[in-house]
Amino acid sequence: MGLISWLIIGLLVGFIARYFFPGRPGGLVPALVLAAVGALIGGYISTYINYGTLATIDPRAMLIALAGALLMTVVVKILRI
Repeated sequence: MGLISWLIIGLLVGFIARYFFPGRPGGLVPALVLAAVGALIGGYISTYINYGTLATIDPRAMLIALAGALLMTVVVKILRI
């Protein structure tokens, strides 16, 4: 269940990032995939530091997945300038 929630967080961050950076080249799908990958990386980091597992939904793990998605999106946006 945690994996699905991390993916949902990543997709939501991708939609939000596409809203804030509308003039960037690329499309909606790359933004969604990028944010989902960031959320998965953040979620797996949270399992590594024992903040949650794939079977549970832990608020700390959700926040780390959100941070991972935001960080991945911002880093790629900065590098594409």
